[in-house]
Amino acid sequence: MNPNPPFVPVDTFRITSVIEQLAYEFAVHSGEPQRLVAMLVEIIVWRTVNGQPAEQIAAFLNAHIAPGVRDDFVAWVVSETGRRLGSISGGGAR
Repeated sequence: MNPNPPFVPVDTFRITSVIEQLAYEFAVHSGEPQRLVAMLVEIIVWRTVNGQPAEQIAAFLNAHIAPGVRDDFVAWVVSETGRRLGSISGGGAR
């Protein structure tokens, strides 16, 4: 069962702030274009918020969006999303 029923309020501003922070941090340290990183981070964060584990997210990205995306990148975004969002209703860690 999805722990976030469709009527739970979602703190969209905070979630999008985390997306921006993570994309910026990774782009600065990796040298990758921030726009590309932001797109991947956004997908990973929203899937994390909806309860999907890192392995499923990585498999989805590899199959449909970004073949060759690194599992450690996905795991880092999932971990940081959980740490930074904590116990937000509709945006908490799993």
